[in-house]
Order: sequence, then structure tokens, then C-alpha cells
Amino acid sequence: MKRFFTLAFVCLICFSFVLTGCNLFPQNQAKYLNAPIVTFQTADDETITITKQDLITAFNSYGSQLVESYGSVQKAIDATIDVLINREVMLDAAKHNVTFGNGDLNDIWQDAYDTIISNLASYESNVIKEWKLDIPSSLEEEEEDNSYQPYTPKAEIVYENGKYIIRLKDTNTQVDQNVELYYKDGEEISSLITSVNNKIASASNKDVLTEAKRQYVEALKSAEKGQGLSTNADEVFEREVQRIYDAVVENKYIEIYEDNIRGDNDISNISVSQVLRKLTNDMLASYTKYSLNTTQFNTDMLENRANVNYVINDNYFYVNHILLKYDESSTTTIENYETAYKNGTISVKAYKDALKVEAEKIVVKNIQTGKSTNYNPFDIYNQLTREMTGVSDESKTEIFKDYIYKYNEDTGNMNADYCYVIGKDDSKMVDSFTETSRKLWDNGNGEYGAIDYCVSEYGVHVIFYAGVVTNPFTISDPNNFNLETDNQDQLRETINIIKTTLLNNFNNKTLFDKIYEELETDNYSIFENMNLDVLKKDIKNLVIHSSNYKDLLG
Repeated sequence: MKRFFTLAFVCLICFSFVLTGCNLFPQNQAKYLNAPIVTFQTADDETITITKQDLITAFNSYGSQLVESYGSVQKAIDATIDVLINREVMLDAAKHNVTFGNGDLNDIWQDAYDTIISNLASYESNVIKEWKLDIPSSLEEEEEDNSYQPYTPKAEIVYENGKYIIRLKDTNTQVDQNVELYYKDGEEISSLITSVNNKIASASNKDVLTEAKRQYVEALKSAEKGQGLSTNADEVFEREVQRIYDAVVENKYIEIYEDNIRGDNDISNISVSQVLRKLTNDMLASYTKYSLNTTQFNTDMLENRANVNYVINDNYFYVNHILLKYDESSTTTIENYETAYKNGTISVKAYKDALKVEAEKIVVKNIQTGKSTNYNPFDIYNQLTREMTGVSDESKTEIFKDYIYKYNEDTGNMNADYCYVIGKDDSKMVDSFTETSRKLWDNGNGEYGAIDYCVSEYGVHVIFYAGVVTNPFTISDPNNFNLETDNQDQLRETINIIKTTLLNNFNNKTLFDKIYEELETDNYSIFENMNLDVLKKDIKNLVIHSSNYKDLLG
């Protein structure tokens, strides 16, 4: 919810009128954009107006998703209007209940600054491309942290006073308010502008960023055309900063309000019975669905493992891997060989031999430091083989995990909920990866933690066999399958399984964590809607001016 509002209402630098039927530059743009779409009064008799500009901005942010969901532009626009009404109602309630501290104000300032820099970075990329420069961006966000990030559980099942309950792990969501402001009181906008200008002036590619800001301002002028606003570059940019800052402020109000209405009770309102009931229903639903449609089961196992709640056969297994990539020179060479192979100019053997030659040239990098090592991929494989020989399965997992977060160049399997899944008959991975993985699986007889390597067009893969995909519980009779029970011994065993079953042996997220997250999201959505229903009862004279957006329907 928090990021949804940010993406929908903050990170916009101009209005791209993708809705069909509207005149892009009507004679009086200000009147056109300020036409009311919705008006209502709050409980305090404040008039709230949602304008055509609000609707267009919101729809252009996420309308395509709504069209896909609702099947028509009319229904998608209706849904967008409903979102905007809900936002205004919640924002009004938030402003009456939330007081910002210095920590909150610093967060707002930083979010606004980051948004401006992100917008400027897109223009910087355009300038670098237009000027045909071979230089990196000076505004690119820091690379994603690929270090191991253990899952932080939100709650845990505990046994207290003769019964099982769910206790929240951490209810403290407040930021530190005992800090100094990033700016002098009342100078948030001017300090943002100064910080952006200083960033440009001190950059190594100052000329590029100066041109990027000029293009940014020109885009803003174009968006404001016909509104009778000043076209002075400094004033245009100041309005943009103010607009972004105001949007971030509103987001912060809603974010804190949402946190507050969740409450700070350390006992969850989600019960153990709800967890058991949901898992029972999810498993039965998958059992029924996939028993009737094995083709869909195969597709979902390979593409969407997280949504498969019951595995109907043992033809699938997990693998993890470390990908060691070619350098740019080798990548270009391999692309040429691949083209020749596809054109029939060279044989498959010649193509594979070329891959092996380039694989031997790979210099392994430490992805945390960004520095090259003295290792090649086969050194890594040999080191792993030595370290993993004669140790427990848990130790094998930890050793391989350490190597993943030190050398692996495939971010898709890092901090992931599930390992990669390979099928007995089908796979989404490249052929050499699939073939090597199936050898490790050995028709279900493979040893957990066994490793091997292969070469593909992506580089060298060191593959770890992580076991057959199985179920935490078996459904032998779907008509009588139920994890809820009054038998305390059976209940204790069931809860222990849920608490200790890992989704991925290379991370610490459990089956309980997954179920709880889903229940929390569903429960909060229901609670939030109930809260909105209560808040909306206090609004008066709600009018939707449908005639003012007919031209957007095409």
C-alpha cells in the first residue's frame, strides 16, 4: 500500500495523455485540467475536489493494470475514481490524527530528493545517449545489495496458558524523532532545490546533468502549456519540487495513519485456527485443481512455485546454483558463434567447444567488493567439492550459500522464497543446466547437496541438488483432510511442521511465515475497507461529474 501510493502519485514528471479521445492541447489547458471529476464535503465542511488532472495522472500510472483487470476503460476509470476518493477520505482522516516529528519530516525530505534525482537520472540517460558518450551515469541508484538478507519473521506461534497463540515479533514501526532537521524550518523547498543544484555542480559530468535538467524543465513546461503559468526555468522547477514534496507529504500522512490503525498490540488478531484453516483450504484447492489439470500443474510448478500449495507427484526437484558469467569480450564471441550455429554454419559440437574455450577465460569476481579474484569457475567448483565432502546436509547448505553471496552473478536466486524447480520431463532452464540437474537428481535417488557444473551461453553454472519437491502434509482422503484438530499431540506435531518447514533451505522463511503474511494482507485489506466505510459515512454531497471525463473514454 505504501509503495503503491508513492508510485502512483509521486514519481510523475509530466502528463502523457494516453487516454484516447482527449485533446492534448486545448485552448484553455488550465480550465481543462482543473475540471472537477469528484466533489464532496468532509465532516468539517471542507470541500474536496478531485480534478481531471488527478484522474489522468493516476490513470496513466496504473490504469493499464485496471483495464486488464476490469476489461474496459470505463470500468477502469470508475475504479481509478474510487481509489482517488478513498485516498482523499483517508488523507483527511490522517491529517486529523497524525502529527509529524523531525524524523518523519527528514524522511519526507529524503523521499522528495530521491524522487527528483530519479527523474533527473532518466534525462541524464537520454543526454548520454544523444551525445553518444561512453560514460556511466552519475545519478544511478546504488546497485542492489546482494548480500544474504535473512527473512524477518513478523510473528511466531507460541504456547501460553494452555493454548497456542500468535505473538507479533516487532510492533515498533516509528522512526527516531529526536533528530535535527535536514533543513532550516520553513526552507524545505529551497533546500531541496539547492541540494539538487549542488549535486549537478559537483558532478564529474556537470555539463551532461546541466543539459538533463534543462530537458527536464522543458518537459515540465510542455506539461503546463496553456495553464497561464510562468515559463521561467527556475520557477518551473520550483513548482515541480513543490508538487513532488506535497505528494510525498500526503503519502507520509497515509503511511503513518495506516500504521497507527494497525495498532501496537503484541498479540496478533490472526489465530492459529485461521492459519491451519487457510493451509487446509489452500492444499485442498491445489489438490483438486491439479488432479483435474496436470498440464496446469506442470506449468505452475516450473513458473509459479509459490502458488502451488499441493504437489501431486514427485517428478519435480529443487536446485540452486552459482552463475559465473563471461566478460563482455567473451559474450560477443559467443553471440557470434550462436548466430553461426543457428544459421547452420557450424555444428553443435563446435558451438559447445567454443563455449568451453570462453568458459576457461572467466575470472571470478567477488560480487560484494566488485574486485576480481585469482579463481576461475573450475577452481570454485573444486573448492566447494573439497569443503562439502564429509559434512552434514546443513553444513553443505551453509557452505554453498556463502559462495552464492560471494561469487554468484544470478540475482534471481538470491534471497528468493524458493529454489529453482526442474521437472522430470520439462524445464524452463537452458538445456545444459537441465541435463546436469537431472543427473544430480538421478530419478529421485540423488544425494542432497551433490554438486556438478555445466557451461551454457550465460557462463558456468555450479549446481547444487536441493532435493525433491514434497508436501508438508499428505492428502490421502480429501473429504476428511483437516489440519485443525482437538488432539493435542497431533496439533503439536502439525504446528511444529508448519514452524520448521523452510520454503527454501537457503533462507529462513518458513511455511508459517508465508501463510501468516497472506492472512495479514487479506485481513488488513478487509479491516482497511471497513475503516474506509466508516470514514466515508461522514462525507457529504458526493458528486461524480461524469460529463467532465466523457472525452477520455474514446
